[in-house]
Amino acid sequence: MSSAYLLASHSKHADAVLPNYRQQGLLSNNPPQDDPLLKDLPMDRAQVDKLHRLSETTTADPQIQHQKQPSAQWNDQPITDQLNKLSNGSAEDNSSKLSNGVPAIDGSRDEGKYSDDYSSKANHDTTASDDSLKGCRHCQHCQHGGQAKEHASIEIKQREITAEGRSRENSVVRSIQPVPITIKRKPFIARPDSKLRHAGTARAHIAATEDKPYGTTHKDWARNHSHQTVLQQHCDFFDTDRDGIIWPQDTFSGFHKLGFGIILSLVAVFVIHANFSYPTLPTWLPDPFFRVYLTNIHKDKHGSDSGTYDHEGRFVPQKFEDIFEKYAEGRDYVTIWDVSNMMKGQRCIADPIGWGGAFFEWLATYLMLWPEDGRMMKEDIRGIYDGSLFYKIAARRASNKAYGYE
Repeated sequence: MSSAYLLASHSKHADAVLPNYRQQGLLSNNPPQDDPLLKDLPMDRAQVDKLHRLSETTTADPQIQHQKQPSAQWNDQPITDQLNKLSNGSAEDNSSKLSNGVPAIDGSRDEGKYSDDYSSKANHDTTASDDSLKGCRHCQHCQHGGQAKEHASIEIKQREITAEGRSRENSVVRSIQPVPITIKRKPFIARPDSKLRHAGTARAHIAATEDKPYGTTHKDWARNHSHQTVLQQHCDFFDTDRDGIIWPQDTFSGFHKLGFGIILSLVAVFVIHANFSYPTLPTWLPDPFFRVYLTNIHKDKHGSDSGTYDHEGRFVPQKFEDIFEKYAEGRDYVTIWDVSNMMKGQRCIADPIGWGGAFFEWLATYLMLWPEDGRMMKEDIRGIYDGSLFYKIAARRASNKAYGYE
C-alpha cells in the first residue's frame, strides 16, 4: 500500500496515478509505519507525515492535480535519493517491492489504465523526439528533464568510444591459426564509420564500394544507366548502335578506340565471340555471326573469377573489396603480381574456360591502363566493372589524337 503511495507521490504523473489509486482504496490516510518499504527509507515519522501532507494537497486541490510536482519540493536529500532510486530503479527491483500488497502495473487490467503510459515513462523507455536525445534512455518524459541532454551526451560519447575502441579484427572471426591460408587471405570488413551498408548484398545497377557507396556519379552515370545491370553497363560501350546486340565488328571498334592495336583487337574479337556468343542467344541454334545479346549477358559468367559479378549480372561490393583486402593487403591498388596471386587463389578445379577468361580479362585491363608505376588503381578497376572508364579512356585518346599527341 505504502509502496504505491510513495511511487505515485514522487511520480511526475501523480495527477493521473494518485486519483486512480485512491479510487481503488490502495492509498490510506495514514501510511503504515511498519511497511517494509518505509523501513528501508532513511526518514522518521515527521518526514513520512510530510510526504502524506503533500499527497493530500495534490489530491484535494483540482488545480494542483493538473500541475507537475517538481522534485524540488523534497528538501531532504536522503528522501530524494531514495525516491529516485525507487522511481528510476530497474523493473526487477520495482516489481519485487510492489508485490507487497499492491497489484503489478499491467495495462491489460482495468485498474491499470494509466499503467502503460506510466510504466513506459517511469522506466525511461520512450525515445526523445529531439535529435540530440535519440538513443538516450533519459528522454523528455524523465523527471530529470533538465539533465536529459547531459545524459544523452554521456551515452553518445560512450558509444563513440566503444566504436573507436572496437577492433575490426575482433568483431568477426576471419581467420584461425590451424588454417594458415585464412590468415593470409582475410576477407573485407567495413569500417565502423563506412557508408557502404550490407556489402554482401549485390547491387543491381551501381558499382558500390566503400569509397564510392553510390557508384559512379560523374555525369549522372548511375542514374542514366539505372535500367541496366552493372554487367550490361560493362558491355554498353561496345554496343555502338544501342540495339542490345554486340557484333564482332562492334567489339573490334571498341577495343581499337581503347588503344589496342589491330592484332590485339582481332584477338579480342576471337576470344570474346567464340566463347561468349552462344550462351546469350535467344534460340538453341548457333548464330553464324557470333553475336552477343546483352539481354542474356549474365549467362556468360564463368568460374575462377573474383565473383564481383553475381549470376544475374549484379555487382557484389564484398567480392570487389576482397580483391584488395585478400591479395593487396588492403591497399587501394593492385600490381600484376597481386593479380597473378588472385587468379591462383580464385582458380576452380577443372575450369579451363574460367582460367582462360580470367587471364584474358586481367591482361586486357593491364594493357588498357598501362600504369607507369605498375599500379592499377582501385577506382580505375571499379570504373571498368561498370564500364564508365571505357568512355573516359576513349574520349581522352580521341582528344589526344585531335591535338596530335598520338
